[in-house]
Amino acid sequence: MKFPKTAFAIAIMIGTMAFSLPAQEIVTGITHNVAIQKAAKLISTSEQKDDIPAIKLPFFDDFSSYTGYPDQMRWQDRQGFVNETYPIYPPSIGVVTLDLLDEHGNVYAQAERTPFPADTLTSRPIRLDSNFTFHRPMSIADSLYLSFYYQPGGGCKTTPAVAWERIGDAPEFDDELILEFGYATGNMVFTGFEYGTYVIEEGQYFIAGDTIENPFIPGTYYIFESNAFGGEVIMMPSDSIFGPEYVWNEVWSTHGVTLDEWLADNPLNYFKQVLIPITDPQYLRNNFQFRFRNYASLDLDSWSGTNIVGWASNCDHWHIDYVILDVDRNINDLYPNDVAFVSPTTSALALYQSMPWKQFRSTDMASAFHNELANISSGMKNTFYNYSVRKAPNTHVYTSTVNNENAQPYYNSGLHEYPYHAEPSINFTYEYDGADSATFYITHVFRMEGANDECLSNDTCRFEQKFYNYYAYDDGTAEAGYSLLSSMTAPDASLALQFTLAVPDTLRSVRMWFNSVLDNENFEEFTLMVWDDDNGQPGNVIYSLPAQLPNHADEFLDFVSYYPEEPVYVNGTFYVGFRQTHAVQLNLGFDQNNDARGHIFYKTSNNWNQSFYKGAPMIRPVLGKYFDHSAIPDIPEQAIRCYPNPTTGMVHVEGLSNNQSVSCHVLDIYGRTLKTENLSDACVNLNDLTPGIYILQFIDGSQLIKTEKIIRQ
Repeated sequence: MKFPKTAFAIAIMIGTMAFSLPAQEIVTGITHNVAIQKAAKLISTSEQKDDIPAIKLPFFDDFSSYTGYPDQMRWQDRQGFVNETYPIYPPSIGVVTLDLLDEHGNVYAQAERTPFPADTLTSRPIRLDSNFTFHRPMSIADSLYLSFYYQPGGGCKTTPAVAWERIGDAPEFDDELILEFGYATGNMVFTGFEYGTYVIEEGQYFIAGDTIENPFIPGTYYIFESNAFGGEVIMMPSDSIFGPEYVWNEVWSTHGVTLDEWLADNPLNYFKQVLIPITDPQYLRNNFQFRFRNYASLDLDSWSGTNIVGWASNCDHWHIDYVILDVDRNINDLYPNDVAFVSPTTSALALYQSMPWKQFRSTDMASAFHNELANISSGMKNTFYNYSVRKAPNTHVYTSTVNNENAQPYYNSGLHEYPYHAEPSINFTYEYDGADSATFYITHVFRMEGANDECLSNDTCRFEQKFYNYYAYDDGTAEAGYSLLSSMTAPDASLALQFTLAVPDTLRSVRMWFNSVLDNENFEEFTLMVWDDDNGQPGNVIYSLPAQLPNHADEFLDFVSYYPEEPVYVNGTFYVGFRQTHAVQLNLGFDQNNDARGHIFYKTSNNWNQSFYKGAPMIRPVLGKYFDHSAIPDIPEQAIRCYPNPTTGMVHVEGLSNNQSVSCHVLDIYGRTLKTENLSDACVNLNDLTPGIYILQFIDGSQLIKTEKIIRQ
């Protein structure tokens, strides 16, 4: 396959829709950044480092050696998202993305339809007071320049751009990307208030415009903006907050634009470079800082008139890369002495990102890797490439031959497409050893010969090949949401992903990742489905499990498992997915960086169709051994009945004899006990639990007498 030379970036995403096609498959945006949410859970605010000494020049970050939050040794805030999968052909692998999501991975609470200040990327203080090379004070004559590359989101690797393959959302004209220079003055100034809770006394009520004295700060008054009644809690200022005073001056900005406009002028112009001289002596100090800011706005009209839920989501993306601040530079200092990976490498498997170890066969291997490489220097460079494979923990499997070739500059010739570097053959296979699982680490190195390469971190690209107990077309990260839209009077739609076994196996569960949407409007029942094969498309129904709901595991951070009531025997080619008999878009996570279109089937009328969208809905069948429980005696269940099911909170229990002392254990779908209820009033209270599926286990003494699955709406 020939890849375009007009390539150079990385792209973030929000879903797009092929409006010229029948509205059957829908791709929408995401409202959560899972990578950032996971990082936020691991790194508390108290762990953020604020005692880092000021940085000495040069300042450099190309975001190539890490993902998640910006490196806190260089950057002092955590609102940008460092990633490899959201930009389109960047200068080197990895960018930082500014968007509409806060440092916790959620849409900003203050987001609105007019532009508002969203993300900030602020450098640590930098020593511009001294030229440490010559041991003297810094001067304007030292020729200080800050440079960086940037790209608007919503681009596409296909030329011309294809609407249904775009990743991210382009900022509108009124949205902006801004660069500011500044410093702390050393003074402390008022920055806001801390707030305390105040409970309105019973019997009191207030209408908008009423005032009440603030008990936390005597002599001040709280003005009600809306009606309030006894028992309600309001937040009142409780103390003043003071912080360092900063001076910030805007030195550069750009309005929102589409990447298509850039490429129309120059087919290699995926990223633009900006160079800004520091010519004002006020910045020659020991605590100089610079910061990027984006002004973003909710695009609430994108899906108007299409009846699509969950469209208010992440948007207005900007990608920033290769940030350099140093002395002895000039306006023509455009080309670093560097060769680099541009995008992540690919799986060694032809179809899957992961598959069960016992199902692997050498025929599952791809014929070659696909690497996107660039020489971003101004002249030709002699480069070498090889890759190595290691089985965990540390068993060498294979090392390819080192291959040298000259790489032409990207800005003249595009990506480096020498086949032994860009499309290296896969000359090894994994050896199945009978174990339950295996992990392999594949390391690719693309490097300049000699010692002049200015950045070595972007010369290495790694891939972790997992052989666990599940099949996966996706890489575990959702860039968008995928839904089916049925416009029939009696809606009936199905989605099926195709998988092919080497040997018969047992389906133990199906794992799904559902995209969170606005107001949880995708919370509607579906039927878990398993089909056999009928000439390359879903055939007869092997198994179905109705009354399932789109749940979210661990605050949207992981897949949810749906378990068949009994293990399902599968053989050859089979399909897993869901069926819905309503017009609500369930909104599965959609990985746009791996193309499984040839194995995705949907049906919104009578016939199955192959998917039109490039990507992979995040559905993973989990396979495993069948465990024979025949030797375990069954405990006869009592005729206990629970109703209503689904319930809005209270579950009534019938069938308990008067002399029984039965308790009810409430479990989540992972088998974790959430609480234990006494059944003296023959009710189980689920009001304090979030909507989802729960297991009720009724225990008499130490004996389990009944298990019921309850849906809490």
